[in-house]
Amino acid sequence: MDLKQLLLGFGLSIVAAQLIAAPTELDQYLQKKQILDSHYKIQNSQALNDVLDVLSDEDSRTLPFQVDQNMLMEKYQMNAQQIDIEGIITTPDFSQFEQSIGTAEVKKLMKKNTLQNCHLLFENQFQRSNPYAVNMKLASEKQVYQYIIKNTECAF
Repeated sequence: MDLKQLLLGFGLSIVAAQLIAAPTELDQYLQKKQILDSHYKIQNSQALNDVLDVLSDEDSRTLPFQVDQNMLMEKYQMNAQQIDIEGIITTPDFSQFEQSIGTAEVKKLMKKNTLQNCHLLFENQFQRSNPYAVNMKLASEKQVYQYIIKNTECAF
């Protein structure tokens, strides 16, 4: 690999990172309404909660929502500090999987997989720039798994 290819690859990586970290339309709207400052820090928590309540109500009209072949989302509620997500694990034979590796290991795997998708959970810049968390509650036939992902645990 020559220097040109290395620099091109590095440049493309930076562009991709900037596109992923770009502010969303919601971030831009919140800045325009002066709910967020220019660094996406929350300036007015109550106004942010009001906006997020409306968005959560709108999103809840589409629930339950099949996330993938493994999960059905039943609740999605945002506020200025966190997102609460509740769902059902729909994987066939999941109870057999739970039994074979144990609930502690299942919970650890779920959290690890969730951490790999931080960019989807913390999609808005204000969720990355302020203390923010996702509270997950996933139920299988026999067990309820609850865990918290803080934005500080993520590599954006």
